[in-house]
Amino acid sequence: MGLIDNIGDFGAIDAENDDRLFEYFIQSDSLKRITNEKRRIIIGRKGSGKTALYKFLSKADTNKLTSALLFRDYPWKVHDQFANDNVSERESYVNSWEFLIYVELAKLIVKDIDQYSFFQKFKVKKIRKWLKKSWGSSNFEHKETMSPKSWDFTLSPQIMGNGIGSISRKDAPKNLGGTIGEVNKKLLAALLPFMKKEKKYSLLFDELDLSYDPKDKKYLTRIIGLLIAAYNINSYFQDKEINAGVYVFLRSDIYEVVDFQDKNKVTDNHVEYLNWNHQNENANLSLKKLVAKRIKENIEESKDSFQENWYKIFDNPNIGSNQLKWNFIFERTFLRPRDVIKFLNLSLSEAKKRIGLDPSKEEDLIINKDIHNSRKDYSDYLYSELKDEVNAKYNDFDNYMEVLRDMHKTVFSLDNYEKSFEACAARLNITDNGSTVLERLYEFSVVGFYKPGGGGYGGSTYCFRYTDPKIKFNPKAANYKVHPGFKEYLELIDG
Repeated sequence: MGLIDNIGDFGAIDAENDDRLFEYFIQSDSLKRITNEKRRIIIGRKGSGKTALYKFLSKADTNKLTSALLFRDYPWKVHDQFANDNVSERESYVNSWEFLIYVELAKLIVKDIDQYSFFQKFKVKKIRKWLKKSWGSSNFEHKETMSPKSWDFTLSPQIMGNGIGSISRKDAPKNLGGTIGEVNKKLLAALLPFMKKEKKYSLLFDELDLSYDPKDKKYLTRIIGLLIAAYNINSYFQDKEINAGVYVFLRSDIYEVVDFQDKNKVTDNHVEYLNWNHQNENANLSLKKLVAKRIKENIEESKDSFQENWYKIFDNPNIGSNQLKWNFIFERTFLRPRDVIKFLNLSLSEAKKRIGLDPSKEEDLIINKDIHNSRKDYSDYLYSELKDEVNAKYNDFDNYMEVLRDMHKTVFSLDNYEKSFEACAARLNITDNGSTVLERLYEFSVVGFYKPGGGGYGGSTYCFRYTDPKIKFNPKAANYKVHPGFKEYLELIDG
């Protein structure tokens, strides 16, 4: 077997299904900031590596106690009954999230019971008794935390000789949010003596976006509550020099729309954005470094160099007369690891098929033909990825894309667009106006607008939102361009 046939693939596009994730994992400044500088709210687009970090931080370690919480099928509405009516709507869910976090910490302490002295162990057993009395176990799912086994549930254990307090949903259904806030203070005080300096306590919150509905204001308010709770607790533990943290992994489009009083302060001090760089191999999050690592692990190469490893599996540098293969691939992505991995895997598959037809004649490398043959499948993949993300917000997005298909070209003027929109709107019953649709296509980086150069600010370019979300859409640009990754799906031609 040749070099190409010996490579199974370059990994799964999603961290959940990548059996070699830790083998492929690359160190970065982002990881250092998350672990050492307390940036524990991790924000990135779908496919930007949030779950990979989640899994990495979930790894077992002798001095680390971790509660890895996934929010798939989570009963979000249980928090509603604990909403605090005495504070602003944006802060109304903070107490219920803090309660869930403290209960998870209690479970970690109980799990580590054998590491305590005899006297401390006796007191930790009281915490365990409280958990069992309230939930029937000391190792229950976090989905059950806000729904204990009895509707007459009360929080009145004796830990450290003091009652934590009580909550009776039966007696005070309208005041649970405020009451649970008082319980949180006592619960934290009861747990602090058992949080060891030499231990690291981590709570990880992932898959929060699976229930995202832009029209559901309560969902966003609950997320705000979690962000504020995480910020408050992380700040408290940092001040107390306790090595404990709440890590929240959230999609960037959700973080952009949540709004609360201290958001700027939270962003400046606690948020780590996962923004990937495609040009600099030594950048913080470098796609070149990621690719070099995956090639290295598959061909048993000792070097980490992108340049050297890339040309171990690809033939000549260019595709066409003057474009580098790497540039050809990355410009069809949203600068996300999963997009690059998908394109590489498709190209590898095409190379294997080609070589398999006549192994004696075919070059044992990925060549231009393999890359070109991958484009249609890749374009279909990119659209399906986008569709999952967009349809929750805009139900007519498929019809928006048909307007672009109708123009037949990747580059178009506003006049071209308006003519196609008028024809498609009548045929497809699009109720939104043309300018709104164009801006929504820009919002999800399906199109970019032309920005002329000059004035000392560099050359002309097409601006896509995925490269810089801060760039505002220009509804009166001279020209617009469809993202190259959608060219084959939309059956467009250049120009």
